[in-house]
Amino acid sequence: MKRFIFIMLPPICVLAGCDGGPNGVVRVTGQIEGEAVTAGSRIGGRVAAVLVEEGERVRRGDVLVRLDDAEARAVLAAAEAVLAQAQAVLAKLEAGATPEQLRQAEAAAAAAEAQYRMALKGARSEEIRAAEAALDAARAQWEAARADYDRVLRLHGEEIATQRQLEQAKAALDMAEGQYRSARETRDMVARGAREEEIAAAKALYDQAAAMVDELKAGARAEDLAAARAARDAAAADRDRAATALQEMIVKAPLDSVVESVHVRVGDLVRPGPVVRLVDPDDLRLIVYVSAAMLGKVRVGQQVRITTDSHGAESFAGEIIHIASQGEYTPRNLQTQEERVQQVFAVKIKLDSAGGRLRAGMSATAHLPKNGGA
Repeated sequence: MKRFIFIMLPPICVLAGCDGGPNGVVRVTGQIEGEAVTAGSRIGGRVAAVLVEEGERVRRGDVLVRLDDAEARAVLAAAEAVLAQAQAVLAKLEAGATPEQLRQAEAAAAAAEAQYRMALKGARSEEIRAAEAALDAARAQWEAARADYDRVLRLHGEEIATQRQLEQAKAALDMAEGQYRSARETRDMVARGAREEEIAAAKALYDQAAAMVDELKAGARAEDLAAARAARDAAAADRDRAATALQEMIVKAPLDSVVESVHVRVGDLVRPGPVVRLVDPDDLRLIVYVSAAMLGKVRVGQQVRITTDSHGAESFAGEIIHIASQGEYTPRNLQTQEERVQQVFAVKIKLDSAGGRLRAGMSATAHLPKNGGA
């Protein structure tokens, strides 16, 4: 029984505390750890440059790694072009027709109305007389051309006129005959007036021109404007998405920190995820383990005095920020195989670097008041 007590007492004294310190202080040793964060890209890609080395201090916003961004830039340029086009369409609809466009539409409508009214009323007497006069002139020209052709044909038979002269006379006759036929059709159309289908066609052209004027005056419809705005917003969202993807090609430090490890090299093809591990030197944690008997003596927010072997009796301030809700086995470096049945609870203490004097990896001792005081 004595041998059993001798074996079990040392871990209880180390973890739960001994009255060997002044005022019943419990001394528990642990290791200082730094709060690590990772920096990376949500897109991934090929590594173009690695700008930091392990152990290097960086400030928030410093560029750590650059990925090849040629494709991302091209996608952004295309998205910006689509957005510019959508904005131009919307601006045109919102502004409505220009004065020049309105004047042109009104002039076209007036011309179409005149044609329609002319088709309804029929030709005027002066138009009929003009058509008759044109027909008489065309008939006279045709008769003269026919007489000239007959003369040249006779002379060609007598071998006085050449073949070329005959061909020229025939061409002149054909042209005069065509003009005479056209003048006769025009005279007949003017004389009888427009047909029903011609009147209907003229009215349709007039209605179309008048509707165009009304549409230009009224401006764009509400549904057209809504569709244009929706297209503009969708294009803007695509542009923003492309801009975000381009930003992901640059991995920056999220806070002032020290580079703990770099996981990539130039030329590597990386997936989305972290590529650099950082440690905040001013955000330190000391994790110690206490027995169940000490749980009632510690609390979150409690101030704790910390000492280290490196700085002798000099003490530093710490604050308990977390107490484990479940027990665990004693750490291996503080127990033997037989002592693993002893359960302890982790206590996390927040520290600052004290101007760089405390660093991750250092061993430190937390002085916990056994009576639960500060």
